[in-house]
Amino acid sequence: MQAVLSDQELLRYSRQILLQHVDIDGQLRLKRSRALVVGVGGLGSPVALYLAAAGVGELHLADFDHVDLTNLQRQIIHDTPGIGLSKVDSAMARLSAINPEITLIAHRTALDSDSLNAAVNAVDLVLDCSDNFATREAVNAACVLARKPLVSGAAIRLEGQLSVFDPRRDDSPCYHCLYG
Repeated sequence: MQAVLSDQELLRYSRQILLQHVDIDGQLRLKRSRALVVGVGGLGSPVALYLAAAGVGELHLADFDHVDLTNLQRQIIHDTPGIGLSKVDSAMARLSAINPEITLIAHRTALDSDSLNAAVNAVDLVLDCSDNFATREAVNAACVLARKPLVSGAAIRLEGQLSVFDPRRDDSPCYHCLYG
């Protein structure tokens, strides 16, 4: 991956580069970063869209489900022509159209312990946008084992939860510590 921003990237990201806390160095850090989004549904859809638009250099998407008509009112990354496609393929098509400069990595099947550990080890940050407790626990365990930061989000009806865990820090609890 290039250590500089192209003219096209400078123009694309110019508004966020103007921000004091981003600037050129911050944009380069985003370009070099790798993130895993677990679940590309109601919560993972906007997460993936914003990460791609912001210029996260390598985005891993994990979801074993397929797009259904009932998803479309809340899973904004998917569209009507994508009904029946894997959510990962549907999301990748949209993200590639939004930002062709980033690398997208697909995980289309349910991640078992080994594949989840490998996926977590391949990235710098994990964003758990899954919709079930078992997956959240498994993702947390993989992040603790790999000492990777975890952003865990959950939404049901009109309520939401967001927690950030950093197992690299001794004073940081993990998902299981709080919710297990």
